[in-house]
Amino acid sequence: MNLCLDQLDFENDGLSGILATEVSELTSLRFLILEQGSISGNIPASYGDLDRLLILDMDFNQLTGTLPETLFDLSSLQQLDLNDNQITGTISPSIGDLAFLTFFHIGHNELSGEMPTEVCANRNNAFPPGLLGVLVTDCAGANPEVVCPCCSSCA
Repeated sequence: MNLCLDQLDFENDGLSGILATEVSELTSLRFLILEQGSISGNIPASYGDLDRLLILDMDFNQLTGTLPETLFDLSSLQQLDLNDNQITGTISPSIGDLAFLTFFHIGHNELSGEMPTEVCANRNNAFPPGLLGVLVTDCAGANPEVVCPCCSSCA
């Protein structure tokens, strides 16, 4: 069986269920886009094995649990878009290891804590400048869920 699939893209099509761990066997996958569906459950830790992945976009679903640390091993990842889910926990400093990340939107979840300085150091307005241009989390209001001194926008 040839597992050379480059892209999975299902947007606003009613896709539901839980994320299949078998997706991690698609070692050529570069784009995993499952937006605006009814996908629930945790993001499998095995998705960190998708080392060619450039875009992981699963916003507007019903994802729960914490972000697996293995996601921060995706050294080629450029976009991590998980807003409007029910993800819990804190944002790991390990996300600062994603040197090519240009877009990180994690707003409208159930995260708490402070944006790690490792992430802020990758912002394109830091010195020296990194690549991260869009950084959005729940940092709006008098008592924000996430304190983010470097976000480009607060949800």
